[in-house]
Amino acid sequence: MDIQIEDVDLTNKKITLVIPHADYQKKLNDSYRIIGKDLKAPGFRKGKVPTSLIEKQYGPQVKREVLTELISDRVMAAIQEKGLNAVSQPHLLEVQAEEGTDISVTATVEVMPEFEVADYSGIEMDLKIAEVTDEDIQNAIDIYRERNHTTQQVEGRGAQEKDLVKLDFEGNYQGQSFEGSAANGYVVELGTGQLIEGMEAPILGMTTGEEKSITVKLPEAHPDKNIAGKDVEFKVTVQGIQEKTMPELTDEFAQKADPKKNFKNVEDMKERLRTDLEKTERDNALSRLKNVLSDKIVEMNPIDVPDGLLDEQIRFMIKNAKKKDGGPGEEVKSADGEKAPISEEDRKLHGEESLKILRSEFLLDSLSRKLDIHVKPEELDAEISNFATMLGGDKKKMKKEWEQSGLLVRLHSRMKRDRTLDAVLKGIKLKEETVDRKSIIPDN
Repeated sequence: MDIQIEDVDLTNKKITLVIPHADYQKKLNDSYRIIGKDLKAPGFRKGKVPTSLIEKQYGPQVKREVLTELISDRVMAAIQEKGLNAVSQPHLLEVQAEEGTDISVTATVEVMPEFEVADYSGIEMDLKIAEVTDEDIQNAIDIYRERNHTTQQVEGRGAQEKDLVKLDFEGNYQGQSFEGSAANGYVVELGTGQLIEGMEAPILGMTTGEEKSITVKLPEAHPDKNIAGKDVEFKVTVQGIQEKTMPELTDEFAQKADPKKNFKNVEDMKERLRTDLEKTERDNALSRLKNVLSDKIVEMNPIDVPDGLLDEQIRFMIKNAKKKDGGPGEEVKSADGEKAPISEEDRKLHGEESLKILRSEFLLDSLSRKLDIHVKPEELDAEISNFATMLGGDKKKMKKEWEQSGLLVRLHSRMKRDRTLDAVLKGIKLKEETVDRKSIIPDN
């Protein structure tokens, strides 16, 4: 096949090819033959209708279909033969198909431009690890103590912070109840923010059996838009108050606190908790640094991204933004069913971030190939098992659902990206520093 490739710009190629008339005629005859197998016509047996009659009845339609399919197949074959890294469907520019002559086809296709990732070995970065304090250790110990607390009924005093209070309540807006406004025997720990803002303070000091009417303003994010942000009244009755008692920190408690870790005593408990927390803080610091490193690599490599891919990413971000705002997240289409043009406002809002995401994706993918980074199927399965354990789900069912939803592909990409950045981190100059947690800026 005669194929010519021309550069339109860095991300577009022009393809010109010639399809021999003999190839077109053969495919056309094959199509007539397939139609003729089941065709019936007066005076002819089934399957014996002359090609001339088939052509007379079905010719224009069959010719259009054959030409369309042949052009599509040959353009895709040309893209493959010439090794073009196409990122979208080709777009036909011109077709010259005179009766009885070879067919000339011109098309364009968006491609990923060739690029080399700049040398990153000279990058210098600070790994700021939050210091683990004695207070952090005590907070970790208190979690164990909290798990093993005991309670006792309170008599003779009002409810205080940290008390477990059993409540009956019924809410109404302008005299009418609403969904989720009533409950009996609802237990809440005061001081933990479990109740609607403004509802907890009036309960402090209430005694068992006491009733009170409390007016609060519902949050703007309340699911019922008719009452969101409105003042509603709750009739509240305290059915009981229990006081929590935390176990003392003793060697005996430490030994029973965590059967998996099997602490020997309080000192062993503190030392091993510190080691675990320091590892966690270092992992968190590395996670933050990887995001900064990814941005740095993008800054060093301002590669061109095909317009079509950029538009698709912008549309994806628009869709997600609509979902976050409570909308359906459906893509807007024009009257003819095509994708609606992206507004200048949306392009300004999402364009820069979309470009950054795509550049990062392509650059890290290139680095992963160069560094020979892979994620084995069993490693992916192990990660799914971790999620299943954390979420309390069935691994096989979760994997099947994730395959269908596309989450499995995203998980694979995330793991590969993470490992690629780990490998890059080993090739740069890294200075570790322990700092006060308050000095660490989020996402930095």
